[in-house]
Amino acid sequence: MLPTVKRRSFAFAIALGFSLVLPGCDCGGELKPSGCRSSSDCQGGQVCIDGRCMNPPPGSDAGPRPDIYVPPSNCTDNDGDGRGEGCPLGPDCDDSDPQRGGREVCDGVDNDCNGQRDEGFEACGGSCSPNCQVGGGQPGPGGWMPNNENSDGVIVDREGALTLGRMETESFAVWIANMDEGTVSKLDSRTGREIARYPTIGRNAPPGTRPWREACNWSNLGNCPSRTAVDQNFDAYVANRAFGNQGSVTKYANNERDCIDRNSNGVIETSRDLNGDGRIQLDSPEFVGPEDECILWTVGVNNPDGSLTPNEVPRALAVGIAPPDQYVGNVWVGHFNTREMCELSAHDGRTLRCISTGMAAPYGAAADTNGRIWIVSRGEGTGEWLLTYIDPASGTHHRVPRPPNLTGEINCQSGNLYGYGITIDGEGRIAIAMSNCGPAVYRYDPRTSSWDVARIPGSGIARGIAADESSLWVAFSNQSTGMWRSPCSNRVAQLRLSDLSHVRDWHLPTGQCLIGIGVSFDGSIWAVAIGSNLAARLDPRTGTWTEHPVGLAPYTYSDFIGYGLNVFAQPRGYYRFISEGCPEGTEVRWLGAHLPRTEVPLGTRVEVYARTANERSALRAQSWIGPFLVRPEDPRVDFTRPPGPLPNGRFIEVEIRLQTEDRRAAPRVFRIDLAYTCSTSLG
Repeated sequence: MLPTVKRRSFAFAIALGFSLVLPGCDCGGELKPSGCRSSSDCQGGQVCIDGRCMNPPPGSDAGPRPDIYVPPSNCTDNDGDGRGEGCPLGPDCDDSDPQRGGREVCDGVDNDCNGQRDEGFEACGGSCSPNCQVGGGQPGPGGWMPNNENSDGVIVDREGALTLGRMETESFAVWIANMDEGTVSKLDSRTGREIARYPTIGRNAPPGTRPWREACNWSNLGNCPSRTAVDQNFDAYVANRAFGNQGSVTKYANNERDCIDRNSNGVIETSRDLNGDGRIQLDSPEFVGPEDECILWTVGVNNPDGSLTPNEVPRALAVGIAPPDQYVGNVWVGHFNTREMCELSAHDGRTLRCISTGMAAPYGAAADTNGRIWIVSRGEGTGEWLLTYIDPASGTHHRVPRPPNLTGEINCQSGNLYGYGITIDGEGRIAIAMSNCGPAVYRYDPRTSSWDVARIPGSGIARGIAADESSLWVAFSNQSTGMWRSPCSNRVAQLRLSDLSHVRDWHLPTGQCLIGIGVSFDGSIWAVAIGSNLAARLDPRTGTWTEHPVGLAPYTYSDFIGYGLNVFAQPRGYYRFISEGCPEGTEVRWLGAHLPRTEVPLGTRVEVYARTANERSALRAQSWIGPFLVRPEDPRVDFTRPPGPLPNGRFIEVEIRLQTEDRRAAPRVFRIDLAYTCSTSLG
C-alpha cells in the first residue's frame, strides 16, 4: 500500500534553485585538466595538493615562488601535499604519496586510504577522467524538500527516501457542480470552506451554449452541469449536459500558478473568499464569472473534425492514464444520446477521436491501472450493455459478461438495469451503484470475469459510489428502491471491500437526497446533497458530520476529488531540482547521474528527465529530455547516450519520476549525484 500523508504538518523550503560550490572544480584562469602530479602542472600561483591545483594553504611559506609549496616549520610533510603532523590541512594517511591522504577524487587512486577507489564518483560512469566532477545532486542538507512548486505525488518516508504518496497541500480540493446555478464550487476537504466558485463555461464558450447562470429545466434551458473529474495535476473538468442545446466541457486550474494572466496585468483575476467567511458570494468581487483566469478552456462536445453537434448530452467523464511522455492523461467524455466516448486533449480540449459504444449509453466512467476506460450504461435491455470498456491503445470497445439473473430481487428482472455511479477499487474491481433494483451494488472483477453483489439492509435508490483502501461507500437519494418519487434519503452505507458485507449506515444531520459520494486524501468522506444545496464531510474516526452550503442543486457523483485516479488507477509523482555546474565563462557538459540505494520493486519505475541552459531563467523554455531509466542492478544513467545527449549548459534542471502499477509497492530514491565536466568557453 502506498503511503499517504494524513493530518500532518510539513515545513517545506520554498527556494527551488541554489548555487553550489562544487568540490574539485578547477575553474580559475585558463582551465587545464584538473589532475596534477606536481605544482609545476599548475598555473596562477596555485600548488598541487591531493592531485588538484589550488591556492596554497594558510601558513605555508613559498617565498618568491608562490607555485612552490613550502610547509610551515612545525609541519612534517614528507610528500609535499600539505598534510601531516602539525600541518594546516591535518594528518596524512599516507605521507609517502601526495595523491593519498586527502579527500577522495576521481583519479583511480584510493585518496582517503579507506580501501576503496573513487567512491562517490559512480556518476562518472566508470571512466574516471580527471575532468569529471560530481556534485549538485539531491537531497540537500535538509533532506528532500517536496513542496507545491517542485513536486507532485511524492513524500519523504521515515528513512529519508523520496517515495510515492500524497500531501494534503496538493490534493485538498473538492469540486462540486451546481446544476441550477451553472457553477462549480471548490471546497477545501480539510476545512469544508468554499475557496472558489466558477461558472461552468468560460469566456470562449462555443456557439449554442446557454447563459452560465440559467437554471436547468432538463429540456431546453441551462447548461446543466453534472459530472466532474480531476486529473493527475488535480486540475478539474466539468461536463455540461445542456439538454437540447450544445453540450460542453470546461477545465479549471487547481493551482493559481497554472492560471492564465490573459490581460497581462501581473495579477491572476480569479474567484477568492475575500472576507474569509468560507463561502463565495456570486454578486461580489469574490466571483469573477466567465472571465476568471483560472478557467483554462471551454469546448463544445464535437466531432474530431471540429464540427459541433448539439444535444449530445455529455454525461460520463473520466481522466485517462497519462502516456509515458505526459504527466496528465487526456479526458474521456461520454455522449449519452449518440452513444460514443470521445477523447479530448487535456492541454486544449481538442477532440482527438470518438469511439462508438454500441448499445451502451455512457452514464459514468472511470479509468483503471491498465488504462482502460470503464463505462456504466443506464437502461439498456437485459443488462448486456450495463458495463463495457474502451481500450485506448487499440481504440476498441468491449462488453463484459452480463450480470447474473437474480431471482427474487427487486425489479432486477424487468429488463432495464439502471447503473448510476461507478468506481474502481485498489484490486481493479469495478463497482456500480444500481438505481432501479436491489441489490444496490453490482461489482465486476476483470481478473475472474465474475460478478458479485452487495445486499444492503433496507431499501433505497443508490446513486453515488466510491472506494477507499478498505471500504465501499454508497449514497442513497431516495428511500424506496426503484421509486423516484419516494421521500429523500440522507443515508450513506459503508461496505467492506473484501466481501461487500454491510458495516453500518451513516446519516447526514440535515442533508437530503444524496447524489454523490467521494473519498478525500485526508481520510474524510464527502456526500453531495442535492435536496439541501450542501456538501457534507464525514470523519469516519469520530463519526462527525459537518455540512457546508454550496450552489443550487449540486449534482455530482463522479470522482470529484481525484482519489480513485491518483491512488488506485495511476499512482505516480515527480520531484524537480535545479543545479549549477561551473561558474560563468565555462562550458559544462553533463555526463550522467548516479542514484545509490535506489529501490525499484517489480511493477515500479524510476525515470530521470533533464533539461539544460546557460541561464537559470531559460530552463523553463527548454524541452525535457528523457526518460533515462534507472535500473536497480546499475543505478546510473548516461546523459550522453539516447535519449540524450543533453545540450551543454551551466544550469541543469532534473526531474525524477516515480510510478507504480502495484499499489502495494513503491520505488524509493535516497540520493542522486550528478556528473559533469568543465572546459574553457570559446568565443
